[in-house]
Amino acid sequence: MAAAQPPGAAVMPAADWVHQEHFEQALRFGPTDVQSAMDLRDPDRLVLGYTRLMMGFVLFQPAPRKMLMIGLGGGSLPKFCHRHFPDTDITVAEINPAVIALRERFGIPPDQARFRVVQADGADLVATMDSASVDVILVDGFDADGMAAPLGTQDFYANCARLLTAGGVMVCNLHELDIYFGSFMERIGSVFQGRAMSVGTRECGNSVVFARQGMAIRAGLPRRLRRPSAMAEQAWDDIEADVHDVVREARTARAFA
Repeated sequence: MAAAQPPGAAVMPAADWVHQEHFEQALRFGPTDVQSAMDLRDPDRLVLGYTRLMMGFVLFQPAPRKMLMIGLGGGSLPKFCHRHFPDTDITVAEINPAVIALRERFGIPPDQARFRVVQADGADLVATMDSASVDVILVDGFDADGMAAPLGTQDFYANCARLLTAGGVMVCNLHELDIYFGSFMERIGSVFQGRAMSVGTRECGNSVVFARQGMAIRAGLPRRLRRPSAMAEQAWDDIEADVHDVVREARTARAFA
């Protein structure tokens, strides 16, 4: 989600969530917020900067075996990862059935052997999954009032850490203007024992947090960025500058708790 409405702002009915202007289709829960955006000429391209920044997980897990995504929205990250990581098993958890019902309008692939969308509360789901079973967790669960409260608790972050394999990474999209932003950062730092960092986006207000399981943020970083083997050159060109932002922060990151 690129921007949040003030708490208590009007929420539009589901029939009005999809907006199209010129070559862009957007998912909006209210008159000002943007949950997701899609380029109709290139539906798998990552339009919003924070989604490209979240792809910085490739620095830590360039070929993940299994990914969990919490929050479907317009499916930008699920579509991109499904296309460019063909050997990765992807599960997307979305609590709102009305959002899932829009998957065809945003070109989200149907459920298949290595890709599925499940209707579930992400916080409940991570509490039930097997330990050390996921390499990458992407957390981007917002509604019209902001991030879902259960996705910012100590227990939620602890369950995410428990699910991750050694060197696995949790990536969270947060809003720096959220009054609880500092609390979220403290909880993540505590759970991951300081092995975390935040990277501000070029879009006002968003901050993407990366937290690693059992390894320092700076450990094992590549000396130079390389395109993942299955990723098309154009797709890599689109995200490379944002991934550079992540590696630059990671190389100077200090542990926080």
